[in-house]
Amino acid sequence: MKVGITGAEGRIGGYLRAGLADAHEISPFTLTPQQFESTAVDISDANAMNGVFAGLDAVIHLAGDPSPAGSWESMLNNNIIGTFNVLEESRRAGVKKVVFASTNHTQHGETMGASPEILDVSNPVMLRLGDYFNPSSIYGASKATGEIYGRLFARHHNVQFVAMRIGAIGNEDSPIRSAGTPSEDYVRAMFLSRGDLLTAFQKALEVDRDFTLAYVISNNGRRIFDMRETNEALGFYPQDDAETFFGS
Repeated sequence: MKVGITGAEGRIGGYLRAGLADAHEISPFTLTPQQFESTAVDISDANAMNGVFAGLDAVIHLAGDPSPAGSWESMLNNNIIGTFNVLEESRRAGVKKVVFASTNHTQHGETMGASPEILDVSNPVMLRLGDYFNPSSIYGASKATGEIYGRLFARHHNVQFVAMRIGAIGNEDSPIRSAGTPSEDYVRAMFLSRGDLLTAFQKALEVDRDFTLAYVISNNGRRIFDMRETNEALGFYPQDDAETFFGS
């Protein structure tokens, strides 16, 4: 499969470029020229996007501002307008599928503590995919908007859309750096290992549905997301658990 990856210079983009390369022909898209071969394009510029996805079967859309503290202007340009432009160019190019990097922050307002990186452990919940949006930041709201655009394009423009509500993935393939910090409970609930990340995105490229919504976290003992719908819809059964790193 010919797969484009926007935001290919980012952390997750780097993992997917390497992890999916054996099974797919990868075309990286980046904001600026990189040391690896890529197409530099600003996704917020609709004119610049014209024609860049020609010949692709699928696009993994990672590009955008990933900061829960990001400004409205950045979220508007990079996450909302940018995502619309990716979907519109996918439609024009005849791309069959867009896999969208959404976020747990679309619902984390239900469970947030003093900041988006903190979990309110006094409010135990088990959230489901069909629960209402409850974003914990402008960032979370911008990703919810991307999911809504995805539904629109899936229904009216024949572009399959997979929305991946991604958890917490760091530079190290371990959640242990959060130990003793205010973010520990959040990370233990939301940890996503690199192995589970790759499995989830491979499943997303394979699934044959008009619209799919999924949680992309590891099989964490302290998870706050009900994974049963994701297991069934995406065929994604995560294998790792943050608790194995903490020993409790």
